[in-house]
Amino acid sequence: MGGKHFKDDDAFIRTAVRDVKRLERLAGLTASSRLLDWGCGAGRLAVGVREHFPERRIADYHGVDVQPDLISWARENLTAPGFRFTCVDVANERYNPAGLPERTIAADPSSVDVFYAYSVFSHMNDDDTSAYLRLISEALSPDGKAFVTCFVEEGVPDWEENPEGYGPLEWKGRLHCTRFARSHFEALVSGAGMAVDRFVYGRETDGQSLYVLRPAS
Repeated sequence: MGGKHFKDDDAFIRTAVRDVKRLERLAGLTASSRLLDWGCGAGRLAVGVREHFPERRIADYHGVDVQPDLISWARENLTAPGFRFTCVDVANERYNPAGLPERTIAADPSSVDVFYAYSVFSHMNDDDTSAYLRLISEALSPDGKAFVTCFVEEGVPDWEENPEGYGPLEWKGRLHCTRFARSHFEALVSGAGMAVDRFVYGRETDGQSLYVLRPAS
């Protein structure tokens, strides 16, 4: 579970703990945080939280995904005090094409201290990106941070699906790779009421870039 980048148990756990440490350093994650793992899959990040924090728990880890099989596995194997999982039946052309049109991230306003979305916006259309950034902004607490990855470049169209000759893979099927012009993505962030706290270009999976976002002042 987790694709070729997490092909064995050691990599699955090691990368999870690495990302938890990055959330500590870049987004202020602590054992007292309310953490929303959006696009959680089988709960890789939850494993990292349980491995990293004393007493193997957190105030609230909430994993959310559109894939029921993965959520079922996570519920059966990772549910514990402070850890919960929600399957949302919302539409995504790649992962849940028959889903409902209503968008949700399954979070109340101002209820999330740290929001994590790894390789989620890299598989999302432009309209959904704009709408979900607004939902993330609403969900963040006043001092909250969002840690997200996506493909962004300079001098490209605002949004493209499966751009030919781009990146290390041959993109196949709907929304395998969605790429934004950096200026366009950051305009969507600003329009959602957030600001860029940190940007690191091209160092994440398959050449994605990292954004840490915060509520705009």
